[in-house]
Amino acid sequence: MKNLEIAKILDNIADILELQGIEFKPRAYRNAARGVENLAEDIKELYEKGKLEEIPGVGKHIAEKISEYIKTGRLKYYNQLKKKIKVNLEELNLIPGMGPKKIKFLYEKLKIKNIKDLEKAIKKKKLQKLKGFGESTEQDFLRGIQFVKSRPKRFLYAHLEPIVKEITKQFSKYPFVKKIEIAGSFRRGKETIGDLDFLVVSNEPGKVMKLFTALPDIKRVLAKGTTKSSVRLTNGLQIDLRVVKEKEWGSALLYFIGNKQHNIAVRKLALSKGYKLSEYGLFKGKKWVAGRNEQDIFKKLKLQYIEPELRQNSGEIEAALQNKIPPLVTVQNINGVFHNHTKWSDGSNTLLEMAQAAEAMKLKFISFNDHFGDITIANPLDEKRLVSYLKEIEKVRKKVKIRVFSGVEIDILKNGSLGLSVKKLKQLDVVVAAVHMATKMSEKEMTERVCRAMENYPINILGHPTNRLINTRPPYQINLEKVFQVAKKNNVFLEINAAPETQDLSGEHVRAALKVGCKFSLGTDAHDTQNLQFYNLGVNMARRGWATKKDILNCWSLPRIEKALKK
Repeated sequence: MKNLEIAKILDNIADILELQGIEFKPRAYRNAARGVENLAEDIKELYEKGKLEEIPGVGKHIAEKISEYIKTGRLKYYNQLKKKIKVNLEELNLIPGMGPKKIKFLYEKLKIKNIKDLEKAIKKKKLQKLKGFGESTEQDFLRGIQFVKSRPKRFLYAHLEPIVKEITKQFSKYPFVKKIEIAGSFRRGKETIGDLDFLVVSNEPGKVMKLFTALPDIKRVLAKGTTKSSVRLTNGLQIDLRVVKEKEWGSALLYFIGNKQHNIAVRKLALSKGYKLSEYGLFKGKKWVAGRNEQDIFKKLKLQYIEPELRQNSGEIEAALQNKIPPLVTVQNINGVFHNHTKWSDGSNTLLEMAQAAEAMKLKFISFNDHFGDITIANPLDEKRLVSYLKEIEKVRKKVKIRVFSGVEIDILKNGSLGLSVKKLKQLDVVVAAVHMATKMSEKEMTERVCRAMENYPINILGHPTNRLINTRPPYQINLEKVFQVAKKNNVFLEINAAPETQDLSGEHVRAALKVGCKFSLGTDAHDTQNLQFYNLGVNMARRGWATKKDILNCWSLPRIEKALKK
């Protein structure tokens, strides 16, 4: 449960080293941070097993530092580094577009140490006088400051998965815990989570509460009662746990999974049918009539079962009354993953290692889409290296049993062109096109740029269509309705990018695109073997958007996929 803390410290060390002008080391710490951040298990378990060096990016020296922090709760090296700098790197780094080089430059020129100093400098128009800065930069930073200030404290879904799994695993060991389930926004598959809500069935709630309030990494016990307790972890996450009776299990799940608006709507429906619904059950007058499981309540209310991801009062109740909720796509429906990176551009593993990892996961295919072109990403492919890249993919195909698709992730340039000819693009199996640079364009310009590319080039997949980074970078301005229409017309699949910090398209956008008639591709955007596991996050977004397996390219048979990709 210290995964996030440790990843953050490693990232901060990388920032400080970069600020000091030290080469190579920053990247090593960043790679290690990503490896720790993407762990699906508690890093303490790997530490206890002596397997820290098995984490992608973690070598002997960084493993020693992680061990020190796990053992003592402190890291001497990190504390020494912090004393050497006078800038609040952690705070300034929250601003989109800011980075160690700019932070260093602003400190050297204007003695800017934190967001407060930056705001003062912008108000006095001091940044405009610096080389490489201007009024537009000041306005970008000002918007970034407002973005940071207005941002609620929320955690990425993927970062909380290990915590949810660990708590569920630990509690399930005890005979006095009959059932335990996660509820709330996590159960609805939201991209970000404010807090965690657990429900437990037990005849010995006192033992459950004692166990819960003694969890590792608790900073403070906020409340401890006979059936409900709340704690705050050292990373700031609040966790609530409630013990309910077995006959209340279904009604409690229904109450604590749905959002507020959904719950109000369901209770109103119950009243209209002569019932009263609460977390304790469904009642007819004073008589309890259902509540042991959710299905019984839905049946009594003559509702089709509503999947947790849909419980957000966006038409699901009306659809359930008419039995019109489609069978949502599941993780089991996914046959393979598109959009993956290797050492040929900015990934951490070889083509073969990635393909073998996908094969070990029982996937049927993997698509390689390393970066191509003159973009601000380490080691992108050019036309000469692309030839060698395709030859290497051919060798990998002979060493694994799964289907290996060749391809690139190519930037959509400002004028809507791509850096490869139509003829050469057609020689690839999967062309993922995306915007990476010049993201400050107006909505009209950006929309025309993206649509022009889809209309003039054999693009298979439009990558991360809004280019957002959750909690870090807002989406660029673009008319998605127009983009969806052009994508449908040109048979371009819209990507549901499953990278934890991206998850783009969102569930809401998936649903809007579905109404236009679009189809989707689920891309892991994996940069190492560990990232491949996160395709479940893409499934979350697809389900929140009411998508079925018919709507997702990854669920189709290989012959049908190959036919759909042919342009």
